[in-house]
Amino acid sequence: MKKKKNENGFGTHEFLTVVVVCLILTAILFVVILKNSNKETFQVFRYNAKIVGMNAVNYNMGEEKKVVYLVDMIEDDLISPIKNPFSGETLCDAYESKVEFAEDGKLVTLKCGSYLIDRQKLTDDKIPVYEVSEWTPDKIKDGETKKAYNCIKDNKNILNDYYEEPLFLSMLGKQNGKVYKSLEEVKNDCTLQEKILYRNKKEIKKISY
Repeated sequence: MKKKKNENGFGTHEFLTVVVVCLILTAILFVVILKNSNKETFQVFRYNAKIVGMNAVNYNMGEEKKVVYLVDMIEDDLISPIKNPFSGETLCDAYESKVEFAEDGKLVTLKCGSYLIDRQKLTDDKIPVYEVSEWTPDKIKDGETKKAYNCIKDNKNILNDYYEEPLFLSMLGKQNGKVYKSLEEVKNDCTLQEKILYRNKKEIKKISY
């Protein structure tokens, strides 16, 4: 008994085999494309961190600030808001992204969505990337912590959120038209509020550089 042929001359089994093979090849191709796309996204992320660092160096010439925040550079039109490479519809966090001018070098932090480059030297070739949760006042076991500040005046928070000390002093100073060098100086103008915040932080291991 002859096998039934379709219009292209294939038997039913041969046709199904071809379909399955095509599906497998398509799946493999999709994985390869996705892997390469993922690698390029992380490369863009690292490149953006370098750009933030180099612009901060220019911004800080003659100023001798210990920390330059991305929000400061954006407000002074030195750099445009940075798009989140993992989600083109959102921007990187301008308040958490910063460059610290330390004795051992310039340390760049860039946070875009749930991805973080944390205090990496501008000269580093391999830059680890972390996945982080949002900061929360709820204690997280083995989580990362930071102190954040706001100030109350006339029973209202002066700033719209809590910020780490250098940024808090800068933002409050702009609000009040003053320069604050310490938290103690702030207490003369408002009631200082402090919070301990927590978040999860985990290095992403499976990234091809």
